Amino acid sequence: MKRRGTLTWRVLIILALAAVLPTVVVGVLAIRRAQGDLEVEVVRGNLALVRAVGAQLDATLQDARRTLELAAATWADDRQAAALADAADARRTARLVGRLRRQVPVLSALTIVDPAGRPVGLDPLPAGVDTGAHSFGGYVGDVVRTGDRSVVHVVVQARSRTGELVGAFVAELDLGFVAEALAAVRLGTGALLYLVDGAGIPVARSDGQPPDTTSWRASRPAVDRALGAAVEGHLTARGTVAVYRSLASYQSLRGVRWALVLEQPEADAYALAENTRKDTLAVGAAVLAAALILGFVLAARLTRPLTALAARADAIASAEPAALRAGDHPTIDGPGEIGVLAHRVEEMAQRIADRAELQAALARGDRLATVGVMSASVAHEINNPLTTVLGYAKLLAEDKPEDHPDRAGLELIAGEADRMKAIVSSLLDYARVEKGTRGPTDVAAVIRHVAALMQPQLRRAKVTLRLQLDDALPEVAADAHALQQVLVNLVQNAGQAMQPDGGAVTARASSGPGGATVIVEIADEGPGVPVAERARVFDPFYTTKDAGVGTGLGLAVCKHLVITFGGTIEAAEPEGGRGAVFRVVIPTSPP
Repeated sequence: MKRRGTLTWRVLIILALAAVLPTVVVGVLAIRRAQGDLEVEVVRGNLALVRAVGAQLDATLQDARRTLELAAATWADDRQAAALADAADARRTARLVGRLRRQVPVLSALTIVDPAGRPVGLDPLPAGVDTGAHSFGGYVGDVVRTGDRSVVHVVVQARSRTGELVGAFVAELDLGFVAEALAAVRLGTGALLYLVDGAGIPVARSDGQPPDTTSWRASRPAVDRALGAAVEGHLTARGTVAVYRSLASYQSLRGVRWALVLEQPEADAYALAENTRKDTLAVGAAVLAAALILGFVLAARLTRPLTALAARADAIASAEPAALRAGDHPTIDGPGEIGVLAHRVEEMAQRIADRAELQAALARGDRLATVGVMSASVAHEINNPLTTVLGYAKLLAEDKPEDHPDRAGLELIAGEADRMKAIVSSLLDYARVEKGTRGPTDVAAVIRHVAALMQPQLRRAKVTLRLQLDDALPEVAADAHALQQVLVNLVQNAGQAMQPDGGAVTARASSGPGGATVIVEIADEGPGVPVAERARVFDPFYTTKDAGVGTGLGLAVCKHLVITFGGTIEAAEPEGGRGAVFRVVIPTSPP
């Protein structure tokens, strides 16, 4: 018991180390790789999102600016060319402003001033707006907060085709579209996207909360970095991952000093890496548990091979010879000398099986010798009476004319007596196992003759014999009388197998592959031959019939005769699993 426990613990420790150490190393490398890749992907993805949102906001501002520029140019040309009365000019201006409001939905107020900066109509001029000459080309101003609204003023100079300054358009744009655009963005868990003006004061937030009126430059490092950047960037500080983009980078002329910032807590941004770490730890624990269980099972199996060998020795002492072959039982394996001992035990079982088969073969040879002696005695005892019957049958037939009613019967008696003499001779050949063959023989003719010969007997047994013969069957290298004896025996056995109810026996003959053989099959509708007995039915004295019905020599003689032809005979698998099929394969006669 002490050695068993020591072996068990050694196996457990070795398997645990072998399983856990690679898992831990691979897990650490996987976690570090996942963390690095995830940081890059988070920054890259958030930057792409900020770029897209910034481009959308800048496009809205620039579209409004370009629309104002076109309207201002149109107004300047009309005003300079028409020189109409004030009333007509006011109507034309009103139509122009109406179209402008429809084209720029974010336009909340519009003021038109002359070159001196005096308002000429519409809304009053907002305070702090510069419309002087140094604002050539127009500009987008800083964010102005009025109550809960954030607006921005866009100044566009109205110049005619000749370049003369006719006036300026001062538009007030409602920045509510910024909050709508940020709220529509799909962000990750815990992320916040906001827009700050040049002073760092929030303009809008993605969470829908009202923006603060104080600057965030001091409290949020990303805001100060974003307002000082030329284009974009990222930083990680105070447990937050932030990416930013300056809106001025989208514009080629006097861009606004605004910046978009996307912040997300590191715990949320790198949640996938944390999940990977947890999964790795879980997998490591599962592998360790599996290794311990496997080690325990393996150790238990290693400590019990001697018990298995003892059980195997008992099985060898009581098992059938066929069960001693390799593959008929689980293989016993063990470490070191135990494995060698198990191998030697299997070799011993194999030798015992070989010896048992040799003894069975010797017993079969003794039975064959007995059959040979018996055959010689039978031949000696009945050969002379058969000769007498044959002689008198021929003498009686010679005295009868061709049309005499007894002549056919006498000739049949003589033919059957000849066949009996051939059978007696074959019994003598059974002990010698001659290899020579005779022929050529017409198989179809022999089968038809057997059918005519067996018809009366089969009719009395309520058995129908059906023939299925291929056309132009080749002749076989077999003695016609011996082949007839084989077929008669097989047909007779088939008829007896279906008693007392009767049935149908089918005799089939067809050419084998390449025309080298002829295949003859006798099939019945009886109970069939069990698979375990299909090889034994050809042994001498083995029979499945009732006592007094069969001697067990019929199929043995058939096999002997077929072997003398150079052919084979077997109990084949019946179609549909019903009945029995005996297949005889005979080589064809050489041309």
